[in-house]
Amino acid sequence: MHEVALQGKDSTSCEDAPPTTAHDNPQGFYSNQMTVRDFEQLPDPRPRLRTLRIPSLIMRGECDFIRPAVTAEYRHTLAGSESVTVKGAGHSISGDQPGRYTALLRAFLLDEPLPKGTG
Repeated sequence: MHEVALQGKDSTSCEDAPPTTAHDNPQGFYSNQMTVRDFEQLPDPRPRLRTLRIPSLIMRGECDFIRPAVTAEYRHTLAGSESVTVKGAGHSISGDQPGRYTALLRAFLLDEPLPKGTG
């Protein structure tokens, strides 16, 4: 599974992004695949999540391969959430735009206005 992940590693960023460095976390991809396998067997958590009022920051890279509708579902499910699109980032925002990622996370956790220029 790690070899499969390595083959597709550059497909998760923006087209003009430089090649990404391969991570050395072979079990991560496999663990993700096994978790996904259980999704249809578990009860849907969204009804309960909709009753919670916990501040949440939802970040999406502008070039993420995950459909924007998925991000919209998070926004709809998590009341009081805030959503931002990070320009120049793909699926790995922290890897593609580490400065913006850290600035957004820090501002959110400190309850400060989110920095401009994130999308």
